[in-house]
Amino acid sequence: MAVHMSLRLAWHSDGWNGHICKRPCENVYCVGQHSYPGEMIAEQRDLDFETAHAGEPYAAHPCRAVCALSGNAFGKEAVQVQVAPPSWWGKEDADATVLTLPPYTACTWCYEAMYKKDVLSAVKGKTYDYDKRQRNAEAYFAQFEEGKSLVFYYAGYSNPFSENEEDNYIIVGVSRIKKIDDFHYYENTTEEIKNEYAGGVIWQKPVTSNYPEEGLAIPYWKYMKDESVLDRIAIKPLHRSPFKYGSREVSNDDAIEIIHQLINSVDALMEIGDDTENWEERKKWLGGVLSELWRARGPYPGFAAAMVNMGLEELVQHYIALTDERDMKCFRDEVRRLMAGDQDEVLGHKVADLRKARREFLLRKEEEQRLLFDILPRFDISADQMGYILSEEREDVSMTASVEEIVQNPYIIFEQYQGMDSDDTIPFYKIDNGIIVSPEYGLENLFDAGDPERLRALCVDELNRVAAHSFGRAETILDSVNHRLDRMPEWKRYTFRIKNFRLDRDIYDKALYLREDDKKDLYLYLRWVYEDERQVESVFTMLAERPDISLRMAITKEKFKSGLRNPESKLNETAARQYEDILDKQADVCMQIFSKPICVLSGAAGTGKTTVIKAIVENIERVHGQAAGFLLMAPTGKAAERMKTQTEKSSSTIHSFLAGNGWLNKNFTMKRKGGSKGQDVNTIIIDECSMIDLNLFATLLRSINWNSVQRLILVGDPNQLPPIGRGKVFSDTIEWLKREYPENVGVLSENIRQLVNRAEDNGCGILDLAELFIQEKQSDMEDTAAADALKRKKEELFTKIMENGNGDIDKDLAVYFWREQADLENVLRDVLTKDMETMTDMRDYSGPDKLWQQAIRREDGTSNPDAIQIISPYRGEFYGTNALNVWMQNNFNPYWSHRYHLDGISYFDKVIQFRNRPKSDMAYAYNQETRAVEQHEVYNGEIGLVLMHPFDLKDKRYRRINTIERFQVAFSNKNRQKLRYNYGREYGRNDRGRYLPEQKVQENLELAYAISVHKSQGSEFDYVYIVIPKRDSHLLSMELLYTAITRAQKKVTLLLQEDIGTLAALGHIEKSAVRRINSSVFAFHPLPEELLYIQNWYADEKKLATLSEYFVRSKSEVIIANMLVSEEVPFVYEEPLYAPDGTMFLPDFTVKFRGETYYWEHVGRLDLPDYRAHWESKEKWYEKHFPGKLIVTYEGRELSREAMEVIRGYR
Repeated sequence: MAVHMSLRLAWHSDGWNGHICKRPCENVYCVGQHSYPGEMIAEQRDLDFETAHAGEPYAAHPCRAVCALSGNAFGKEAVQVQVAPPSWWGKEDADATVLTLPPYTACTWCYEAMYKKDVLSAVKGKTYDYDKRQRNAEAYFAQFEEGKSLVFYYAGYSNPFSENEEDNYIIVGVSRIKKIDDFHYYENTTEEIKNEYAGGVIWQKPVTSNYPEEGLAIPYWKYMKDESVLDRIAIKPLHRSPFKYGSREVSNDDAIEIIHQLINSVDALMEIGDDTENWEERKKWLGGVLSELWRARGPYPGFAAAMVNMGLEELVQHYIALTDERDMKCFRDEVRRLMAGDQDEVLGHKVADLRKARREFLLRKEEEQRLLFDILPRFDISADQMGYILSEEREDVSMTASVEEIVQNPYIIFEQYQGMDSDDTIPFYKIDNGIIVSPEYGLENLFDAGDPERLRALCVDELNRVAAHSFGRAETILDSVNHRLDRMPEWKRYTFRIKNFRLDRDIYDKALYLREDDKKDLYLYLRWVYEDERQVESVFTMLAERPDISLRMAITKEKFKSGLRNPESKLNETAARQYEDILDKQADVCMQIFSKPICVLSGAAGTGKTTVIKAIVENIERVHGQAAGFLLMAPTGKAAERMKTQTEKSSSTIHSFLAGNGWLNKNFTMKRKGGSKGQDVNTIIIDECSMIDLNLFATLLRSINWNSVQRLILVGDPNQLPPIGRGKVFSDTIEWLKREYPENVGVLSENIRQLVNRAEDNGCGILDLAELFIQEKQSDMEDTAAADALKRKKEELFTKIMENGNGDIDKDLAVYFWREQADLENVLRDVLTKDMETMTDMRDYSGPDKLWQQAIRREDGTSNPDAIQIISPYRGEFYGTNALNVWMQNNFNPYWSHRYHLDGISYFDKVIQFRNRPKSDMAYAYNQETRAVEQHEVYNGEIGLVLMHPFDLKDKRYRRINTIERFQVAFSNKNRQKLRYNYGREYGRNDRGRYLPEQKVQENLELAYAISVHKSQGSEFDYVYIVIPKRDSHLLSMELLYTAITRAQKKVTLLLQEDIGTLAALGHIEKSAVRRINSSVFAFHPLPEELLYIQNWYADEKKLATLSEYFVRSKSEVIIANMLVSEEVPFVYEEPLYAPDGTMFLPDFTVKFRGETYYWEHVGRLDLPDYRAHWESKEKWYEKHFPGKLIVTYEGRELSREAMEVIRGYR
């Protein structure tokens, strides 16, 4: 049975064509942690040389480009690459070897095979037996057949498609293996090294393909600035498991699916007229490969896994060695007779413990035996996956169906199975390929191609792919399903219609929920999603309908105010009146929501949400006495820790609470029933609710006995980023409560932090800027004055930015512009240096690293890594977090980072923990008080500073070592001030004197000089620097920018590429991520289909009048926009208009009549003095800079007629 190979490549900006990248500085992915060989490239890359010889062939510069180990996969010339010995070998131990790689060759290594448990050394002090590692590697490569096995080239997570907290592998090409070279060895290796390191072997294994005769490369490099094309041609494997560890086996089923996706990409390339390759010929080749793969797959690819689950492991190797399907069928028949007791061997092969295996098999139910022998072997799934499916504990992998139900409909395996990690999945195609099989197999299909069970599974697959939405339009889903089926072989094709859903409703209802809107259009939900929405709706409605809580003691506004007031605050003296006003408003909110069984406390960062919660908690204890029991929770460990610190009450993550009450499966998915319900609390407070997705919210509500609960308080900021998962429960809840129970929503609108800044004359730019990107304020069709005021504020602030750009706009707001990479780096260096000099009052220092170290220290000398934070919405590109982190490390920690590091991190680097280490998986930390290594929690998002481990400080050992094996991290969390978390190996011993488990850096930490907006959520920093490139991407949203801005406590600096265009665009309503999520927790109002996918409604040629209400701010503007659309007048909405003197405004509509550009302003509330004054100055500006180009309409009943007269008059 042919096995195929995956081969990881370092990202190449021009298609792995055997040349140095044309813009090497912009390729920041090749040095990434998930690149190959990323660490080697990072250590040895000569960027100055690459820049000087950009675009030139590797062959012209032998041994100068280390990335040639993978960059010649589609290169037509032989190249030479120098491979240096490992850094921990001595200088005299071996010399570098020069590898001469033939055309179309890339190197790889089989990381997984080389690090299996069997390679651990039995020799004390030695970790690995390198001879065993080499034998494993040789066995791995021996299973591939030259001239037969395919090779699938892919990029690891370090690629441009890994963004928005989503890691993706990307298929970049395919060919057939032509030659797998022998292992190479380092030159002049000493005998000692040879004996210890398998002869001094070089692990990079050259693999040559048969390209260009066979295969293709997807031309991503041509379309990196065109997301619409990339979305059509990018191939992200649905089954990730084969694309790990550098190189892994790819089964026929996985290869079939990738080939299907490649055909789809080729079709898209042909449609847009791409001429990179002869795509007609490439498509023919792919079609031939597809036929070949179907023949090679065979009818029972899972039979070996089935034998393992029958206890017949000894027969597996004999079976997989067979290549003829007739021999394989004979073998399977023999195994059937063996287990029935008709014979005691299989083709001369015996089983050692046959009696036990046979007995265990016969003890299984008849349906299990059928599943194991006749159904599961049809599927390309692993022995472990098969074992879970057969197990009574299959709920551990989220399977709730019985064996009988699985036998009746094996598609359930795909619909329900969720493994122990994100890579342990069973995609649809693996089940479908075994249910509807090739006619060549002579095997009966389990279902017909048009059966409802198949359509149901396909719809489940489609709905799983739109993770943010609760439901999807049936017609759109069906179009996608039929498009997929059209790519399949003839025997698997079928065209489904909407009418299919009207039939066999009982089958669809088991996994889907079907719902019609007012227009009788059909929409589909995953059934569990619909049930989760109803769970939230029913609990929240039940609580809202309860009468107000009876109080044993009176509550007063003054009581609340005394609890809210900070007696040590300078505001009591510097801004007494304003502070009193804020306290009054906060106390009013407390009084308003205190007795409500369900309420929301909403407010931006700095508005005092936590202070209000503390005051409410104190008064609950006062009013209810001993009966008061609290449950404080948050979605993240970081937020839970903050609640505990500020309220002085115990708190936990929602996941910890659910796990403790039996609501989590072993794979950490949520149970729908079966957990216990706590009964000892009467007040539940949940913080950071905007981060909680639908499934987590619903499961939490299931886990609580609401008969014992008096009060549920939901806390958060609905204008921050929506959850990474499905839905927008918090936003929906606020909207519903405001509509039905307005007294249950308490909004904190006054910002205490900004009042402090004003009182101390530190500016109010942060608040002014953030207000422009509050999605709740963007459109209120009933309040034109509010819309006009927001537009005026935006124009005023943007004008200040244009007039004062490249400097301070306010004392707490600065804006700088940049064009290219060098500009950004220079601006960032200069601004950081200037700010740090101001912060530290340092002017005389030996280097920027000394300035940095002082800037991130408090007055008492303790580290404060939260003082300065760079934030970028992207991970990739030179303006993303990955490149900025490396740049910061090189510039502000040059000595240590250049000397040595552990997985890219060195002493005194700023780092962030990205893996949760809760009570069930605690990290190891040295406690300075107990002077012992203990286990403690630490959570995703916590930021710290790397310190030397005491073992290496002793006798200044760090001066004598070439590499570091361990270090400690001091996190900024107040509860961790006495803890030093250990990372690496050999950092401490247990009670028996053995070293504690290794804490791998790459599985826990990453650099944090620059972090993503998602990573910053829930944290606050003194000085924030936000990098905003001029790039129109679906990743950029209004909420994303608002979240970034509100992380700053003292000052925010925007680094804008070229101009304020991107900033202005993010203020448009269609850039709100929350508003573009289809959810129906309290009301079912599907968004227009076009709204979900459109990027710039007014800027492209997809303008639809039906969308106007979703994109403009007032009813009057809707009328004008609809007329412009219907009359086919080109226009854009609120696009910045720059005058020659650099000033700017935002015309309501920029329109074109007869090829001439005009600016249409609709004038509203002239009765308001501020509005009138602003309009008069704006009108004069138009007269001065754009005479004769202004069109004006006024608010009034005749707007429709007047607007149409304008259009016709200019046409």
